[in-house]
Amino acid sequence: AVVSTQSTGLAKEIRYIMYGFGDDKSPYTESIALIEDVVINYLHEISNQAINMGKKGKITVEDILHLIRHDTKKYNRAKELLISNDDIKKARKCFDEDNYYQ
Repeated sequence: AVVSTQSTGLAKEIRYIMYGFGDDKSPYTESIALIEDVVINYLHEISNQAINMGKKGKITVEDILHLIRHDTKKYNRAKELLISNDDIKKARKCFDEDNYYQ
C-alpha cells in the first residue's frame, strides 16, 4: 500500500485508537499514515460500491448495511451505533421539550 502524504484529519483519532489497542502513546508517524491510508481506501471502496446501489448518486444507510451484511462484526457494530444515535436523538428531543415548557 502506498502511504499518502496528504492528511485527512484522522491522525489524532488514529493515534488515540492505536494507543487504546496497546501501541505506544506516540506511535510512528508512518504507522499512523499507513492506517489512515487503509481507512481512506476502505471508505472510498465502500462509498463507490454504495453509490452504484439504490438511488442513483445517493448513498443511504441501508446501502452501507447491505454491503457489510456478511461481516458480522461490522454489521452488528453499525446497527448498535445507529440504535445509540436514535436513543440520543430521542433524549435530546425530550430535553428540548422539557426546556420549552418550563
